[in-house]
Amino acid sequence: MDDDDAIVGFASAVERGDLWFLSMLFVAPGRQARGLGRRLLAAVMPEPGRTPPAMAAASDSVQPISNGLYASNGIVPRMPLAHLVGRPTRLDALPALPSGASAGPLAPGTPLPEEVHALDRQVLGFDHAADHDYAMDTGRQIHLVHGGDGRLLGYGYATAVGYVGPVAVLDPGLLAPVTAYLLSAVSPRGALAAWVPGAAGDTFRSLVRAGLRIDGFPLLLCWSRPFADFARYVPMSPGLL
Repeated sequence: MDDDDAIVGFASAVERGDLWFLSMLFVAPGRQARGLGRRLLAAVMPEPGRTPPAMAAASDSVQPISNGLYASNGIVPRMPLAHLVGRPTRLDALPALPSGASAGPLAPGTPLPEEVHALDRQVLGFDHAADHDYAMDTGRQIHLVHGGDGRLLGYGYATAVGYVGPVAVLDPGLLAPVTAYLLSAVSPRGALAAWVPGAAGDTFRSLVRAGLRIDGFPLLLCWSRPFADFARYVPMSPGLL
């Protein structure tokens, strides 16, 4: 706050296992370049003296000052995160699920199978239960994809308004077909939208070929040390993996 008690900036971060993730840090334009961003970041950083977790953030690629601030704290830009939007116009560009695989939504009120949590720990390195609860509480519906042998191959969320993600898969080659399935699982009134990391090259390419477009400048995924396999993951949003 400034002298007249108006809120001129805020920051928030979440911790999941060994990951600290900066969800938001904003300073009003008229109050920037005064050290407020640095002070806000310091206020939400992990406590001094404890074993430092992996630290990560999604930052605007056209904000060099913010990126420099994060990098000075070890949270270095590593990978683009693009917002893809639109409706598929070339369905032949979308890969199909593997032969014998089945996919469908989990019935409302049904507890998530332990396989989902195990997959999260394998792909992300931490338990994602709190974020599953948030996703379902905000209208996202989870879909499960199983192989012919009944093994969970992956999961993904879609909403009636067209948001897709998070998506996690057992094998990198499954991310594009599972994401493509989710695009067909809902019929939104407007555009579909997903945040696709640069490491998910096949998924990125197939969605663009199908007719989705890159919306604005990509963000930058930043981290202090590797913590997730983004060739197997599409995040929920830049503010919450």
